[in-house]
Amino acid sequence: MWQIALYGAIFFVVTSFTIFWTRFAGGLALVWPGTAIAAALFLSLPRSRHLMAAAVLVVLSTLATSLFGFGHEWAFPLGLINIFEAWFIARLLLHFRPQRDYLDRESGIVWLGFLAGLVGPLPSSVAGGIVVTQIVGGEWHDHAFSWAVAHGLGTLLVMPLVLLLGSARRSGPQALLKRRERVASFAGMVVLTIVISLVAFLQSTLPLLFLPIVPLVLASFRFGRFGASIAVLTISIAAAGSLGMDAGILAELAIPLWQKALFLQFYLAGLLLISFPLAVALNQRERVMQELVDREAMLRLIADHSDDALLHLDRHGTIRFASPSSQRLSGIEEVMNLQLAVFFSDTDKAIVSTALAAAVQHPGRTEIFERSVVRGGQTIWLEAKLRAVESSKQHPSAFVVTIRDVTERKLEELQATLEARTDALTGLPNRRAFLDVLEGHLAGAHDHPFALALIDLDHFKRVNDTYGHTVGDMALKQVAEIMREAATEDCFFARVGGEEFGMVAVGPALETVSKVCERLRLAIQRHVMTDSDGGAFSITASVGVARIAERCSSTMALQAADGPLYSAKASGRNCLRHAQDIDRFGPREGPVRKLPLTVVS
Repeated sequence: MWQIALYGAIFFVVTSFTIFWTRFAGGLALVWPGTAIAAALFLSLPRSRHLMAAAVLVVLSTLATSLFGFGHEWAFPLGLINIFEAWFIARLLLHFRPQRDYLDRESGIVWLGFLAGLVGPLPSSVAGGIVVTQIVGGEWHDHAFSWAVAHGLGTLLVMPLVLLLGSARRSGPQALLKRRERVASFAGMVVLTIVISLVAFLQSTLPLLFLPIVPLVLASFRFGRFGASIAVLTISIAAAGSLGMDAGILAELAIPLWQKALFLQFYLAGLLLISFPLAVALNQRERVMQELVDREAMLRLIADHSDDALLHLDRHGTIRFASPSSQRLSGIEEVMNLQLAVFFSDTDKAIVSTALAAAVQHPGRTEIFERSVVRGGQTIWLEAKLRAVESSKQHPSAFVVTIRDVTERKLEELQATLEARTDALTGLPNRRAFLDVLEGHLAGAHDHPFALALIDLDHFKRVNDTYGHTVGDMALKQVAEIMREAATEDCFFARVGGEEFGMVAVGPALETVSKVCERLRLAIQRHVMTDSDGGAFSITASVGVARIAERCSSTMALQAADGPLYSAKASGRNCLRHAQDIDRFGPREGPVRKLPLTVVS
């Protein structure tokens, strides 16, 4: 309610003054700022309160017209038309520019001038022209034209200042009161504008109407939109005084007074259209610069306290900015003016170059790579993320890079991978790991033959049935321990399922695979197991071995070793058998000596 009261009071004073001082020859006022005040009120209120505001404004407009204008007979219809015009302009602005950036963007200023200064007054000018014709006579279209010009230019001149003063989101004059020197500077600008305006309008020797542009531009630069509005208003007051006294440059114009007033309004509107886009552009530039300063301060704070190394590289990959963490992660005192590869090993230079080249090819994509490095005698993992920054010419002009110590995460990943490839019971590699190793050797079997063995514990079901699964699990663990003791760089053991184990022998172990398997079989046979009651028992194992010298599938390779294993089982178990058709896997590079088989009943 206070808004309606405040705007209403201002509207009544301004409207009364306008009618009293600018109704030349008893006709319409030659300038009408009241529409700007009323439209600003409608813009500031919710739609539910528009009717109340309109009623108050109609009463005030009727009163002003009755006291200082055409009298009470036609005051009410003119008041209705005036307030409808203001409401219509407000609705147009809200419909076509709901973001309310009338004073924030160049496009917003254009829409404000078009809707408030041109389109908005047209409907009311027709109605107003007809009503005024009934009062003073004449042609309705002449009065409609005068209405449209007076209301359009008046709204265009005053509305920016009203919007600035009435908007709580704008700094408006409050910003001028923050510092004394700024207040003094603003006051000096106003005085300068007054002096130059008086000189331009009150003298008639030289055409100096261009002079007020100087303080107007200065006010726009120094105080933005608010300064531009105040400067235009100051020039308007000086010009109106010159016109009212019929002195100065305007008195020399050989045209009627109403035409001088229209000329003056167009002149002032031109000044506003010069200064306001400039002020808006400067305001946007200042806002962007402030955002850049704030963002830089924030990035500096993040960089100074981040555990990651934050880097900025030029287009050649040379480091131009490095956060404090760069020293720790690079192990170098100063990385400025060095290449990104300084963070990694010499063998990783090609990887770094490839990542930079990929970032250039795809500026919108983040390239990521991880490498291990040695820092302080310890191996750590570094993760680098880099992206190319495009210049205005759509060419990468720089790179932004973050480097992070991901050792903890990498160890967790390696541990997870290890667990995924490790048999939970025995601690040996599981079937998945065994097949990966097997397939890796199968890919080069033609050039590097290897031996594949399958070891199966005999009658292991009896152990579980007799002693229980807990004892059976303990027996599997002890067998696995025997295999770990027999494992070398050339002999790889794994648990492939249940009581079955596998072995891959390469290199020198290929020639002694029979001895290795026989020693393993005997070690299992001789190992004494104990049950939960302290009783002793032993288990035996059957072994099947195949030599692989050609590339084939893992299934075929397992079948090659499964055949002799089945033969060992059929021969009474606890023995070693070689594949009988081993030659179909390729020529042997050396003899595989078959040891005498020991059959245990």
